[in-house]
Amino acid sequence: MRSCLLLYLLFSAHFCPSMAFEATTDQDSVVRKQTVPDNRPTQDPFRLKISRLQVALNDVKKIEYIFILFLGALGVVSNLLILVVTAHYKSIGIPDVYIVTLAICDTFIGVFGAWNALCDNIHSLSERFYWFSVKTIYLTQAVDVAASITASLILMALSIDRCLALKFPMKYSEVWSVRKAKVLAVITCLISIVVSLNIPLRLKICTECESTKNWLPPMFTDLGNNKSFTKVSRYSEFLLRFAIPIAFMTVTNTWTISIIRKSDQFRRRINKDARHTVKTPKCLTLTVGIVIIFFITQLPLAVFQLDAIVFYNDHRFTVGFECFVILSHAWTKVNSIINIFVYLLLNEKFRRTLFAILKIRKRKSKETSTMATISSHVENEDRNDNETDF
Repeated sequence: MRSCLLLYLLFSAHFCPSMAFEATTDQDSVVRKQTVPDNRPTQDPFRLKISRLQVALNDVKKIEYIFILFLGALGVVSNLLILVVTAHYKSIGIPDVYIVTLAICDTFIGVFGAWNALCDNIHSLSERFYWFSVKTIYLTQAVDVAASITASLILMALSIDRCLALKFPMKYSEVWSVRKAKVLAVITCLISIVVSLNIPLRLKICTECESTKNWLPPMFTDLGNNKSFTKVSRYSEFLLRFAIPIAFMTVTNTWTISIIRKSDQFRRRINKDARHTVKTPKCLTLTVGIVIIFFITQLPLAVFQLDAIVFYNDHRFTVGFECFVILSHAWTKVNSIINIFVYLLLNEKFRRTLFAILKIRKRKSKETSTMATISSHVENEDRNDNETDF
């Protein structure tokens, strides 16, 4: 009996501490689970939504990339050609100042639009290029928007200029001049730059999100999350880029067309000899043509800007609406390449100067080729003479 009791005490002394330790450790683990938070990373729903949207829009972004690169290259070449032709003018008038400014703006649109497309699509080449793209993409986009705003305001100025020149020809030539038109172009450019600076202040690239091959994921900065600042920025861009220019161009060009119609009716009434003495200001049909192209190419983006002002971001981050945004931005680039075709069709001075430049180039190339053949012929004759002498 004593031996059994002793054996019991030995077993109890050996196993009870471990059982007590296990009980306390289990309790501590339960308390630890209740008090210590779970540090496992949870993915933000917004970032998850952006990642899914990237995958869905991959094909659309590929098409946009090719389209914008093609339009950018064509826009740079065509607008540099416009600048070369206008540089050969014997005298530059007020409309020519506006046309040159438009060509410069369209050149910037082509260059920086293509750069933004490259940043989106080849940022994965190296880590340095990725960070360079992240830092510069919205700065270059701001330059692109500034050039677009300047082009809209300059086109509005051209429409007003032609309307007033037609309505008050003598008075307008006394009041307005080429120098004043140049000053107006510079002031317009500075205003556009100030307005477009909101883009790098409101937007940045989400470096924590996974970037796909053809899209750097955007996100709002702290200032961009401020609805008041965002509304002011969007209102100012919409007013200067779309609302004010479209309103003024609609009124002035309608007025211009009605004046032209009345003058045509007047010409029909007078005799044939007097018809040739009646002159209308230049660039009227050219201005109307450029304005029509502006309306066609800019209206989809104007609709998007208006939606952003009214509904903020309620319609954003859906596949259908983002496709519309991508296509409307790409469609605006068409405006930067179409002007040269309008000039060739409707501007006789531009067409004549371009053909004269091409003829001079051909003549010079022919002269150089003939001089080269003559010099080679003379060298051959001299060589033959030397051989006969020996």
